[in-house]
Amino acid sequence: MSEEKLLTAFQLKLPLIQAGMGGVAGPELAAAVSNHGGLGVLAVYKSLPEDMLKNIEKTRELTSGFFGINVIPEVSGEARLKQQIEAIVASDERRIAVVFYGLPPFAVVNLLKMENIPVIIQIGTEAEAQTAVGMGADFLVLQGIQAGGHHLGSQRTEQLIEAVAARGFDAGLIVAGGIATGRDYAVYRQMGASGCLCGTLFASALESSAHPRYKDMICQAMPEDTIITNLFEIGWPGRQHRVILNQTVKMGKSQPTHFIAKTVVDEKLYPVARFSAAAPTEHTQGEIDNMALYCGESCRNIHMVNSVSNIMDQFTAELMESLGGKR
Repeated sequence: MSEEKLLTAFQLKLPLIQAGMGGVAGPELAAAVSNHGGLGVLAVYKSLPEDMLKNIEKTRELTSGFFGINVIPEVSGEARLKQQIEAIVASDERRIAVVFYGLPPFAVVNLLKMENIPVIIQIGTEAEAQTAVGMGADFLVLQGIQAGGHHLGSQRTEQLIEAVAARGFDAGLIVAGGIATGRDYAVYRQMGASGCLCGTLFASALESSAHPRYKDMICQAMPEDTIITNLFEIGWPGRQHRVILNQTVKMGKSQPTHFIAKTVVDEKLYPVARFSAAAPTEHTQGEIDNMALYCGESCRNIHMVNSVSNIMDQFTAELMESLGGKR
């Protein structure tokens, strides 16, 4: 499937999707990305349907463009996932896409397809790609281990797209992991990618809800400062994840599991334990440096906190230069 189909499906100017990062991807970030020609994605995580709908409404107040809603079946659980999807379907909102992190139940995808709501499924293996296509996914996000955050597989991005592209699936292929520039994406475009999904690039953006200290640490980091670990399992067990190598990672399980911070989610105050999967946001207070600092290898090309507008303009210029001025 060509890049043009992605652009047309969501009325985009740029084949760039912002990752729906929990706590980080709020209405301001998602709307800014959509307003500047990409597909912004709103994080949902375990939100109650009423809280999710409030954030969808806030996002819509800030943009008239398409945006995505990121849901995570393995974290939300079957009951909450069903509630979230039913709420999306029942709402009047239709200029949206549902982005699944990991494989969802077939019945959930079928419900969305019946309502003509586009479905994007993020996968980490060739086998998962086959299953997602069989479910009717419109687009697949192929996540490589260069990505920051939680990992769905063990292959690098280039290995995964090479394997999946060879299968000739009808669904469009979106690459994720280690991408921060138009030049990065141009390489995968030649391998059959229809677009790219970026997380770390937007976590450090001015409009991101990430804690300022977290943004600064992303900008200061290089790939060798990140590591894949399974330490941050409270709230999200069973996944490897790439994070900045901080004191929590260095000391490992020799440290006590006690509260090191507090944060606000959906206007509710929560304590944050060491090894929690929660990333530090602008509403977090405490030991920011010792929390889960998700960061991909793309940090090599991220050196300052920048506005979404500047990020998108620079990405566009780099892509056009790589393509010789032609799309």
